[in-house]
Amino acid sequence: MEKEKMLKHLDQAIEKQVPDVWDEIQNKVHRIEKLGYKGDMVMQNNDTAHNKKRRLYKRLSIVAAICLITVSTLTFTPALAAIQEALDKIFSSKHIDDTGLKMAINEGRGQTVNQTYYDKKHDITVHFESVLTDDKETKLLLTYQSKKTNLQHYYVDIFEGKSSIKLIVGDGQKKRLHTVGWGSRYYDAKENKVFEAESFDSIKEYEGQNIRLEIENLTIYDDQKTGEVKTKWPLEFKLGKSAISTRETVNVDKEFTFENQNYRIKQVEFSAMETRVVVTGSDTKLIIENGEKFHVLSKLEHQFLHARKFNKKYGYIVDNKKSGVFLRSAGKRADPIFSKGEVQGADDEYIMFFAPVKDRQNCVLEVGEDIKIPLAK
Repeated sequence: MEKEKMLKHLDQAIEKQVPDVWDEIQNKVHRIEKLGYKGDMVMQNNDTAHNKKRRLYKRLSIVAAICLITVSTLTFTPALAAIQEALDKIFSSKHIDDTGLKMAINEGRGQTVNQTYYDKKHDITVHFESVLTDDKETKLLLTYQSKKTNLQHYYVDIFEGKSSIKLIVGDGQKKRLHTVGWGSRYYDAKENKVFEAESFDSIKEYEGQNIRLEIENLTIYDDQKTGEVKTKWPLEFKLGKSAISTRETVNVDKEFTFENQNYRIKQVEFSAMETRVVVTGSDTKLIIENGEKFHVLSKLEHQFLHARKFNKKYGYIVDNKKSGVFLRSAGKRADPIFSKGEVQGADDEYIMFFAPVKDRQNCVLEVGEDIKIPLAK
């Protein structure tokens, strides 16, 4: 009955109503998943009619947050420093369901950009706060606010919406940046203000260069319909060292057995924003049926998701009453990052994402109640 339980859990995450801190409104978020489910199989081909019939709704992490500050200056002053600190507290709060981002912000990582753009046509003031990047991923923190346009259902959704982020550097050619995970979003009804943490391809290779990012189009999710607002929000800055984090890859090559399936831990990737554990297994391979590729949820993936719980305020969190898959470093548990569930590895790989760890030499993977695998070489 594990299949039915899994699908039921996904269904329960659909169309959750999240009250804001003043209980004045309820937000209904509709995310249309581009991967179709077939039992425990996830279709990789997004263009078939069969897939369109099987779209599921998946929530984008959204909760109410309080912000009493309007950013309107580009000059770094003591007042702006206070604004920066307040915004950092919002993005590093427990409302963010990306533990890695929270930890990175709390450690003061990232390059402050502090730029404001006014979208006159839609009366939206956009503030770009900061950017963080490493070899695999970039995080862009921004807010947008309006006095006239109701932003309750407005999203910068590059995962499965109408939005996109493009990179322009050097010769002026545009490169579309692809999503890495779902990202995070807050909507503050009282201020009519949105807080978003976008997650996309690494831009680390452009360190020291002047670059331009363009956010094109907003996505509207309202009453189970997907709309679009034509926009172009530019951000120009020189990518500095403060934005850059390193990523350490350790080849592990250790095997274990879980529920009669054999798995091999290939490698572990450590960074300031996450810890990735890359595994292969006897049930992690794709299935091809009628020319279509399906990703089968492995026993290990079921176990990883077993500890996932949906909370109305804080998105996907860990259910401490259930077993799952965790990392333990120097005696402390590193929780899973569930918002990166759509990030794919090779066809025969399954990638598990966890919070960053402090002691990389003393790290253990815990699967269920009894399996413990040291992740040292």
